Amino acid sequence: MGKSTKTFLILGAALILLVGVRVILLIARPVDDKALIKRALADSVLASREGRPGGVMDKLSDNLKYNDQSVGGSARDIARYIRTSRPDITVENINPVVTGDEATIISPVTLKVNLLGNPLERRLKDVTIIFRKENDKDFLIIPATRWKLAEVRVSSTSVEDLIQP
Repeated sequence: MGKSTKTFLILGAALILLVGVRVILLIARPVDDKALIKRALADSVLASREGRPGGVMDKLSDNLKYNDQSVGGSARDIARYIRTSRPDITVENINPVVTGDEATIISPVTLKVNLLGNPLERRLKDVTIIFRKENDKDFLIIPATRWKLAEVRVSSTSVEDLIQP
């Protein structure tokens, strides 16, 4: 048996083992959707605060909407904004209401950001955050389902609070 064949067999066996362990864990310990959503929110808030766009971008839906407007084509702009501004977001109520493949969090949100060298902090009273289960991949090939941020709705009064000093 050649060296490349042996390496291929070892990699194949490792991949099968990883998939098997994942399936066994999912069967043995069903994952709580609320915990997954809270973890996705916490991970993305931390990544945003640290200026790591990759940690945020993989939690965003490809069909992300803000107040019913699609922002999916702005991924590069969102990543650049996170990298340069490092927004610090605090969601006061992190308990989602899960209905099938959709989860909603309604909460006040505090946004701290450095805008053109000036620190800015605003509290938005009425923010609705919607997560949806979407198809994704583990290790670029293994199908998976993830909760992703699909939509953010901010009331017009909260948008006015953001703009005014």
